[in-house]
Amino acid sequence: RNFVAQARLGVSAAEHETFFTRMLSDIDEPSAPYGLLDVQGGVAELDEARLVLPDDLAETLRAQARTLGVSAASLMHLAWAQVLSKLTGRQEVVFGTVLFGRMQGGAGADRVLGMFINTLPVRISIGDRGVAEGVRGTHALLTQLLRHEHAPLALAQRCSAVQAPLPLFSSLLNYRHSVPATNSGDEYDEAWQGVEIVDRDERTNYPLTLSVDDLGAGFVLTAQVDRSVSAGRVCAYMQTALEQLA
Repeated sequence: RNFVAQARLGVSAAEHETFFTRMLSDIDEPSAPYGLLDVQGGVAELDEARLVLPDDLAETLRAQARTLGVSAASLMHLAWAQVLSKLTGRQEVVFGTVLFGRMQGGAGADRVLGMFINTLPVRISIGDRGVAEGVRGTHALLTQLLRHEHAPLALAQRCSAVQAPLPLFSSLLNYRHSVPATNSGDEYDEAWQGVEIVDRDERTNYPLTLSVDDLGAGFVLTAQVDRSVSAGRVCAYMQTALEQLA
């Protein structure tokens, strides 16, 4: 109950609109890497690739984040923006980022039953800024975005100058903490008694999705993209961008 009240009363629709208008009002063309524009789930076949970042790179990235006083997620968002800048030929890129939906929910929000995940646009400028300035700027933007984590995506999209039915963006970054569970102990065995995982599949309606699993020490990249593009190449581009930020 408290979580629902917080989500409804925390930030008004007018505040959401002001924030996203300030961010997106002069964006008049989609950020569409590889020219991929279908965000209605029309991608029947996807190429998928998984890449485990080298341990030394992961350690260097975490050290860089600590030095700059930011989260590793900020580095990942800036690196993805740099990849999209190369793929689109644009200095201003917009992409969707996945938000947990509970960060502004107050005490006990982590125990609320249900899914509150939301996708919202992020605009990042790729210019002549140095690494430190770029990372800190990205971190500041993400911090501001968290206050609007319950804003409707449709509202945010209307704040841009991109004309419907064109999408504002067609790529997604999903940064998530995925510390492996310890598959042992009586409590674990009891919880999963009689349960068998037959198969699992993960899809979004975006033609290009990059998921970053933060394992606590290392990182794993998973790219899903229209089969006209190599998912392995997308992962390689992301690793190269991260190496340049480390």
